[in-house]
Amino acid sequence: MSPLPHLPPEVMADLVLRALCLEAQICEISAVCRFWHSIVVLNLAEVLMLRENGNMFSVLRRALEHHKLDVALDLVSRSGSFEATAEALVLIAKNGHTDLARSLMNSPQHAARADYQDGEALVQASEGGHVELVHVLLGAPQHAAHADCQGGMALARAAIGGHIEVVRVLLDAPERAAHADSRGGLALAAAAAGGHAEVVHILLDAPEHAAQADSRGGLALFQAARGGHVEVVHILLHALQHAAHADCQDGEALRQAAIGGHVEVVRVLLDAPQHAAHAQCGDGEALVEAARGGHIEVVRILLDAPEHAHEAALLAASEGGHMEVVALWQD
Repeated sequence: MSPLPHLPPEVMADLVLRALCLEAQICEISAVCRFWHSIVVLNLAEVLMLRENGNMFSVLRRALEHHKLDVALDLVSRSGSFEATAEALVLIAKNGHTDLARSLMNSPQHAARADYQDGEALVQASEGGHVELVHVLLGAPQHAAHADCQGGMALARAAIGGHIEVVRVLLDAPERAAHADSRGGLALAAAAAGGHAEVVHILLDAPEHAAQADSRGGLALFQAARGGHVEVVHILLHALQHAAHADCQDGEALRQAAIGGHVEVVRVLLDAPQHAAHAQCGDGEALVEAARGGHIEVVRILLDAPEHAHEAALLAASEGGHMEVVALWQD
């Protein structure tokens, strides 16, 4: 093999990053291949550090994004401080690299603490649904993360992503378990927003500190209605205790469903056995919003309700050019 020409480190770094980020154009691929083996000689971590002006975390983020775990471990080993390894653990947890996190926490020097920043690594792992990593962080022999860290934020992040197993692990932790009703039921509202019916069930049915369907003034119901999640709306309205009211906050859930044109949610809210929403709630705002959006079926349902239609809705439909909606008034 012919000898390689000497390249300044910053030039090598540019080539490396092009390969890592798949930014190399076809004409540059041969050059990347020719010099790739010299990365080992130059030490990839050092080259990347030069390219990123010494910002270890920026380089670590790049390495993790492109699954260069050996580079990531080398970078962390160079950090030389408790804060640096702890910050690295947060990044690693966000990317879900369980083995790398375990190695970092068991490092003989400057071992990373899972409870750093009140369990931020656990919050990140929970958000990504990395259940194995969540187990590792909770089970650390020293300075373990707590399932109820940050007032239940890990649970809320797991709930919004619909990560059922992570939710169960956090609620069932043997020590300092997360509470389903923490932060005023934030996890329930998050699960409802994502339409995650099973997570909603789990939170409402928790044996201790169960979430309440009507918490935060009915926020979970509003979120489910906004997203058109009819199953979740039904669960919240029929909860055995503290059921949400379809007419709470003057029918805000109905208004949200009307804005999105969610026909089935509108029907469920109007037909609730108790505290049903009224078609004219909020001075007819639901009808106005449905007319403005041209949601003809929602308009028809609201017009067929016993309450009188609001003239503002007719105006909104007319201004929006929804003549098929205007025609409903003429019928």
